[in-house]
Amino acid sequence: MKLGKKSGANKSAAAGSPKKSGRNGTSHASASKLLTEPTESCDVRRLSRTYNLSNEAVSRVTGASPRTVSYWNAGTPPQRSSVQKIKEVTRLFDALAGLVKAKAIGEWLQRPNRQFDGSTPLQVIERGETDRLWQMIWQLREGNSG
Repeated sequence: MKLGKKSGANKSAAAGSPKKSGRNGTSHASASKLLTEPTESCDVRRLSRTYNLSNEAVSRVTGASPRTVSYWNAGTPPQRSSVQKIKEVTRLFDALAGLVKAKAIGEWLQRPNRQFDGSTPLQVIERGETDRLWQMIWQLREGNSG
């Protein structure tokens, strides 16, 4: 009988307190709310529209699947693991837009470039060699044609 009272008391105490399941004591409800709130600095729709990028191009520069990019463009926020890559790509394209028209970037990404030994800028990004693009941006800003 003592066991019955004890478990009943535990049930009522548990029902009155919020469930803590996250590492830092956050509930599932508050954690899911954080993941669904839009982040302005990580707006894939703006990235696609501003730089005239297809879902395939966004997929290639971020490493996400084309289906995932479609979800992002529909308003589903990216996973934390993708947010940093999206921010890096946005920063790169913002810097390029300081040198050429933003709407021309999508097409430029797909053209072979002698600066990159005949590779397209998109291929350079996919290989993880964005430092080559940053070097090109720096050279152009400084007035060097490379």
